[in-house]
Amino acid sequence: MKKITLLAVFFMAGLTTQAQTSLTNTTGVTGQDVTIELDQNRAPVVITQSNTQTIESGAEIACASATSFRNNNMYRDFDLVGDHGITDGLIVTDVEIAVGPVITPAGFPMTVNIYSTTVAFPPNAGTLQGTGVVTITEADAETFVTVPVAGTIPAGERLIVEVVLVDDGTDTNFMRFGCNNDGEIGPSYIDALDCGTTAITEFSALGLTQGLVWNVIGDDALSANDNLLSQVSVYPNPASERLNVKVPATVEVTNAVLYD
Repeated sequence: MKKITLLAVFFMAGLTTQAQTSLTNTTGVTGQDVTIELDQNRAPVVITQSNTQTIESGAEIACASATSFRNNNMYRDFDLVGDHGITDGLIVTDVEIAVGPVITPAGFPMTVNIYSTTVAFPPNAGTLQGTGVVTITEADAETFVTVPVAGTIPAGERLIVEVVLVDDGTDTNFMRFGCNNDGEIGPSYIDALDCGTTAITEFSALGLTQGLVWNVIGDDALSANDNLLSQVSVYPNPASERLNVKVPATVEVTNAVLYD
């Protein structure tokens, strides 16, 4: 959530505040206040490379034995400008990962890294912009797991998402990534030395037809930063008794100061 200070000049005398939604009247004039209304209708940006959100039974994938996974690094390369029309950058907040079958006695970590890049992928993932970790349990089997990841992809750069599973050597943790064969607008990638890949490799190069089902959630960087003021409305102006300030739900007003 973004935090802002509202600093404005209006035709309303003597009102100032140090709190989020309350005002102190410093002039002794009564009946004047400010109402801050949160806009609950602003939708986040959601991008995916998958044609459907189906977790297809039998299409799930991981480098694993019958009882436990090995070290797995999975990737997707999101062309924000070319495929998604996001020209001003993306502020990532969460990544959703489709998870297939899970067997584990106590859970295990799954790490999501996001990178920004302007160079060819693979082999280079680019600049690390954010990391998130969740614990996967058997309750997550055949569902989408939301991983909070905070990071900004600059304008004109691509977004690389990496999901990592690390074999802890106990031979007790098993998982496959949810996939389907419904088509995708970009390839899925894997790097798993125990399964014969010595570099980041497209699924298709290994004879695999399925694709990882991942979603990235965030805010368009322009609307969240450069264009933030256009999302704030103040009415009526001039005001005599009540001034309404309307801001997006993703913005927390930490201070509001009014000057006559």
